[in-house]
Amino acid sequence: MKYTYKQILDSLPVKKNSNSSWWVKLWVRKVSFFFTFIFINMGFSPNAISVFSIFVTLLACGLYMVPNKMCVAIAVVLVNLWLVLDCVDGNIARCRKIKTVYGEFVDDIGGYYTVAFIYLAIGVCAFNFGGLFAPIGQHWLIVAGGGACIFDILARLIHKDYENFTAKTESEEERKAKAAIPSYEIINRKSISYVRRRIGKELGISGAFMPLTILCAIFNAYDLMIGFYLLFNGFALVSTTIIYIYKADKYDRIHGGKIGLF
Repeated sequence: MKYTYKQILDSLPVKKNSNSSWWVKLWVRKVSFFFTFIFINMGFSPNAISVFSIFVTLLACGLYMVPNKMCVAIAVVLVNLWLVLDCVDGNIARCRKIKTVYGEFVDDIGGYYTVAFIYLAIGVCAFNFGGLFAPIGQHWLIVAGGGACIFDILARLIHKDYENFTAKTESEEERKAKAAIPSYEIINRKSISYVRRRIGKELGISGAFMPLTILCAIFNAYDLMIGFYLLFNGFALVSTTIIYIYKADKYDRIHGGKIGLF
């Protein structure tokens, strides 16, 4: 079956797009429709695109660490391409009406690989070329990049651990009902957790991070970028820990827990 460009556009729910970061809404989603039109009519599955995106992000991270300006420029293009592909696999899945747990699993892996290495790669890049305030060869930039990676991964692990924690008390019917509702339909926009995740989305990997990769490459300011994300991801980790410990304690009390936090 051949898909038209209009079918691809119409497959995106309005609420899904409104929940995206400003950078994704500005241009990434629009570019993803073009790539979706090509890949879906060539017969690619959403899982194939997800796996391809993993290799794209790994190549981007590798090129960032090469002390060559051209390699860095290619890395900038590739890491932004990864975000486009991260939209493409979802577009194809919605057009074909395919939603599987395996598909979500493979899609998540691409994101994990990105946050696990991209800050470290940029830290090495700043080490190789210096920056606006840091001269060449400052080892703290590599350490800062590694720290930003660890903070981001830990925050995501805590979030996943909370999801696993709540799933243990859900019945099979509750799990099926929850899975049938898209996540963007059940968001409580007044909660502190939503505000935290919104800030993370607007300033994180799918938000301000991407245009900053371009600007910092132009103005050689990766030292500032890696310093910012070390602090930003550190704050995100602390806030995530506090919020989810509180939520887990509250959830446990409601569902019959007897010990609690205090």
